[in-house]
Amino acid sequence: MQSIRHFIWDFDGTLFDTYPVIIENLNLALREFGHGCEFPEAMELMLVNLGNAQRFYAEKFGIPRDALAAGYERYHQTANRELRAEPMAGVREVLAAICASGRRNYIFSHRKPGETVAYLEKYGLAGYFTHIIGPGSEGFAVKPAPDAVLFLTERYGMDPTETVMVGDRECDLGSGRNAGIRTAHLVCPVAPETLDCNWRFESFAQMLKELTE
Repeated sequence: MQSIRHFIWDFDGTLFDTYPVIIENLNLALREFGHGCEFPEAMELMLVNLGNAQRFYAEKFGIPRDALAAGYERYHQTANRELRAEPMAGVREVLAAICASGRRNYIFSHRKPGETVAYLEKYGLAGYFTHIIGPGSEGFAVKPAPDAVLFLTERYGMDPTETVMVGDRECDLGSGRNAGIRTAHLVCPVAPETLDCNWRFESFAQMLKELTE
């Protein structure tokens, strides 16, 4: 990855370990209807997207999906206010190494930009990023659509061969492939997948070694 100059990051499950919080919120919402979820199963469903998980449990337990989604949203808002999630182990070192070498970091997330920035500021990571894109910030289609990635490549004059989309899910890598850039898969240890990508990492320590050696 030493030839890469621009790193476009997913946020949830990539930069920050938010899935335990998200699944806890889903579980709390399910308990309002007398049910619950197990982490490994919920994690596999979440790797598609939150809507997939909500749809699965709504059908499984005969719960109105709108009611389940509304319950989840209440717990989600509380968790966001309290900023419960933490950065992935080794994130700071990787981001710092990228910036120290004159390269740049960006974020393309399904999380609202204000929430993303709040988390980054809490942990002193905001200064490592050049641009953050999320729902409502630029009006782009969600992943795996390439629009946001193409916007970043054009605005910052990125060479596609020197640009990578880093994420833990197929929709993340799909947005990169659809935009014609490189892709890097950060594998989820709870629900490991083998996705089509240029690089595959099991930890940020492994990524740091690739970047610096």
